[in-house]
Order: sequence, then C-alpha cells, then structure tokens
Amino acid sequence: MQRLLTLLAILLFAQSLRAQEPAETTNEKDREARLKQGEAHVDALEVRLAEGGDAIARIERPLLVFGDLTRNNGDGTLWAWGKEGRPFAVLETYRNTTVGGPRASAVTLTSTARVTLKTPFFVQEWQPAKTQITPTALPDADAPDERESVRLRQLKQQSRRFTAHEFWDPDNSRFELRLLVQPVHRYRDEKAKIWDGAMFVLANGTNPEILVLIEALGESLDNARWHYSFARLGSAELHVEIDGREVWKQDRTPGVVGRPTDPFWLFITRVEAAPEPKK
Repeated sequence: MQRLLTLLAILLFAQSLRAQEPAETTNEKDREARLKQGEAHVDALEVRLAEGGDAIARIERPLLVFGDLTRNNGDGTLWAWGKEGRPFAVLETYRNTTVGGPRASAVTLTSTARVTLKTPFFVQEWQPAKTQITPTALPDADAPDERESVRLRQLKQQSRRFTAHEFWDPDNSRFELRLLVQPVHRYRDEKAKIWDGAMFVLANGTNPEILVLIEALGESLDNARWHYSFARLGSAELHVEIDGREVWKQDRTPGVVGRPTDPFWLFITRVEAAPEPKK
C-alpha cells in the first residue's frame, strides 16, 4: 500500500509540474473560498497521542498564510495541534496554482511525545516511530530575562543567528532560505519546564521549509537557558547554520513524500476531495 501511495504521489507531483494550464484567478473572493477549502481539508484530520489515544485540539486559526509562486504553490496555510505549550504537530497545506492542480499537505512532529494523524483520504495513518525534537543549548546566549517583553526581543535576536539553505529541483539547485522575522507561535508550559518558547520559520519566500523552536528550558526561569531545535516541513535536502557553522542537516525524504512512519510525511490529494467542514 505504501509503495502504491508513494507512486501515486510522485505521479501527481510530476503531473502538476508539467501542467501548462493558466494560473487560477487571484481575486480576493476566489482566494478566500480556496482558503476556506483548505481549512475544511484540515478540519477532516484527527490528531491523537500515540500512547493513550487522547485527542489533541487544534489551534483554531492558521499560524501563517503563505504562497510560493516560484514553485506554483498558493493558498497555503500553516496549522498546529496543541493549544498549550509546545505544539504536538504542525501541518502545512497548499495548492498547485494551475487549474485542477493537486493539494499537498506536509505534517511534522514537533513534540517529544509521539502522535498519530488519521486522514479520510487514505486508509493508513501517519504514525511516526520516533521523534525529531532534540533541544540543544544555544551557545553564547544571554540568560532569559525575567521580563516577558525583553524575552521576546531575546527570542528574535537569537533567531537571527540561524541561516539555512536547501537543495531541490531543478537540477538539485541550491536555494537560500530566509527567516520570517516574526515568530508564528509563542508558548509556555511550566509543567514541562518551558518558561518561554517561540516557533520561527525558515522559508523559500514565505513557504515554510524548516521550523526553528527556541525555548527557555530549566528547572525554573531563574536558571533557564535558551535552547533550539528543528522540525522539517520540506522534502528537500536541508542545511541549517548558527553563526555560519552547520548544526543540522537532513537528506531528501524518500520518494519526495517520505514514509508515514517518519516524523515528517507529505501526502497529496486532489483538491475536490476535501470534505465539508465539521459542524
């Protein structure tokens, strides 16, 4: 089954790249309708803890709305499950901008606990067998300030130390990723000893490719230190540097889409397959 799904995904992906139909209309009314369709697509997904099976609520509003004309991606939205503390999982969904182009949805695990995602589009579930979040102390970083407003400035200052690039089509070309200066999500979880945290995006244009999580971790805020971790949201070969020194590298995902047992998985559907929003 997985081999069949991977083949289907690659064929749809290649077909979308070859499509010569004109781009969809871009007036605001049509765009709003397409964004609503994307939200209906996300509403159909169900995320639960792998151990115990408890349902995880989704943050109601998208963390980011984006597009990527260089790759024919449009009407993209970024969503997170887990209303308190660090999100458990983050998903982006977007459409190919040619008429009749497919929808791609990429989900990534952002928790140290495993989860499952059930989608009505396939029989199988996303069931990552391992996690990918490994907080690492940020070198040469000032201690988190006791004032929240100052910590936000510290978070932004530390985020600017990260640079990234990826290798992707055509011809395995190198693309420089840019940091979106505002965090897409900020959180706190004292029970988990996360005294402050923010999620930043490294993007191709505004299209998320890598999530950067910067967190104040410690037994208390007084002795907490800033840590970083990453989660992939792109299928390309990914590289991240801190102050010009590479600290993270990920190979291309198998078959573009990856495996549903990986911490990152991409699935492709036809847009009209999106069901009506849940009541």
